[in-house]
Amino acid sequence: MTDKEKLMAFEKYMRDVGYDKDTIDFNLKVVKLLINKVLFFFQESLETIDSFCFEEFTDMITMIDSEFGGRDGISKMLDAMMVLTEFLKVNKFIKGGKIAYYKKMFSDVNYYLDKYDRLTGRKDDSKEFIKEITTNRFASSVVRIVEDVNVYDFETIDLIDRILNDVPISEKNENVDVLKSILCYLKLLEQKNSHYEATKKGRCLSRLPAEERYAAILNLLLYYVNWNFLKIDDIDIDLNFRDVVSTFASIFKDKKELIVDINELLNVNQDEILIEMSKDVFRIAKAESMPFSQYFVDICFKGMGLLDVTQDENNVFTYSTNDFGQNIFKAIYNESISDIKLELEIIGLDIRKRNDYDNIEKKLIKFISTYGPFFFQV
Repeated sequence: MTDKEKLMAFEKYMRDVGYDKDTIDFNLKVVKLLINKVLFFFQESLETIDSFCFEEFTDMITMIDSEFGGRDGISKMLDAMMVLTEFLKVNKFIKGGKIAYYKKMFSDVNYYLDKYDRLTGRKDDSKEFIKEITTNRFASSVVRIVEDVNVYDFETIDLIDRILNDVPISEKNENVDVLKSILCYLKLLEQKNSHYEATKKGRCLSRLPAEERYAAILNLLLYYVNWNFLKIDDIDIDLNFRDVVSTFASIFKDKKELIVDINELLNVNQDEILIEMSKDVFRIAKAESMPFSQYFVDICFKGMGLLDVTQDENNVFTYSTNDFGQNIFKAIYNESISDIKLELEIIGLDIRKRNDYDNIEKKLIKFISTYGPFFFQV
């Protein structure tokens, strides 16, 4: 069943339960906006909402103000999501741990009210922000890994330091404009006419010890930046870069080198494509083929000292990492384990319910191309 069909069934469910017309209309508006503004871009559905998607949705302050009545509408919006959860549970679209996950995510009214206050400038959360991005599980593991590494050698760290401290960058670098967009998105930088200036959060970040600053920046780049809504050369990005993160992490947590011969990839027999596409060379080639992925790979992996990529005259690419990079990729992969288990649970549920097998096949292919064929090790 598509999300559009679920939406129609959701409306009927609310009528049958006895909700009044105003509540039904409001709840439908919330769910429609969630589908159109977030789930569509991340190729997710109503039964696969995760915290990342809902964080993106609740980041949209202009929409909350215009569609839900601002701060006062946040509790009603969360009520709508709880009604949706009950509908999905009753109709067996979600079950078990997913039901508990939804209820926990949609019941924390105070968190989303505080978030609204932070994003609208009603509350200075610089200290809380820095604490969050340096002490969560991922950042803490990165701090331990990076303790004996000179992070100032890494291009992304150097460029961000220069941008936040208003140090001129004389050499031409295409990543600078992208980084400025990222820092503005994260509210670490603000543009005043043609000039950029670090915000209080940006200044706090730039004053952190080296290992904490590295962990915070990597954390922000991978898990806080919504790359889909950045603009590069006035072109909107609407691609799932989270899959790129998972693909690289699943490969380089175990390997230190991967050689990709583009000519060999082009000569694969079509009858063998399903087998070949599960191989690392195909998976990484697919990730790299996404438009604008070069910015993502340059900034998040190469520029953070995790990966080196070379190309010879025969169009052969060599991807290599070291002990430091491999340990970071392991930490990144560990962050995706819960997502892996959840996706497997959803696919298994589809199989047991004998849903559309063509759609199940597409989900399996996407899963294997993202996480690899050895997911049973999880």
